[in-house]
Formats: sequence, structure tokens, C-alpha cells
Amino acid sequence: WQSTVVSVGYDSDVDAVRRLLVEAALAQPRVLREPAPSAALSAFGADGLEFTLGYWIADPENGQLNLRSDINLAVLAALRMHGIEIPYPQRVVHMRPTS
Repeated sequence: WQSTVVSVGYDSDVDAVRRLLVEAALAQPRVLREPAPSAALSAFGADGLEFTLGYWIADPENGQLNLRSDINLAVLAALRMHGIEIPYPQRVVHMRPTS
């Protein structure tokens, strides 16, 4: 079992994100169809909604990082194609006058 985590903007269509994540995993022939990949809203992050995509493979000896990278690249392309924002971390800085 492998997984990857991605954050999207809070205004994102949750159902669309889940569908795109699963489709990205299924596009890789090494990902098993049974049990099927699943995507879940796993956290409300400081900068966005965090989704975890889980999937099974039968051949970890053929490498795991290369497959995770291929899936992450497919996720990135799909989110960009559908206009779903991947948020940048944002911080507020308060400046105090020195006098």
C-alpha cells in the first residue's frame, strides 16, 4: 500500500478533486484495480484542504518512488487542467514601529 498527500484550496470542488486523484492513480498500469485506489479528505490544513490518495501495487520490488512521482505528476497536471488551486503557504507578518 502506498499513499500521497495533496493540498488544494478551500474553495475547491471536493468531489472533483477526489475523482481526479483516483483517475491519476488508475492511469498507472502498476496500480491495482482491486482493491481500488481511494481518495479521502484527510485534514483541514492551515493552507488548504488535504487529501490522501491511497493505492495498492503488487510489485514494490520494481520501485515505489518512481510510481509515486508518476502519480504526483499526473495529479498536478489534472488539477492544473481543471483550474483547481494548489495553495502556497501564507503567513501574516505584523510590523511594529520602532520608536
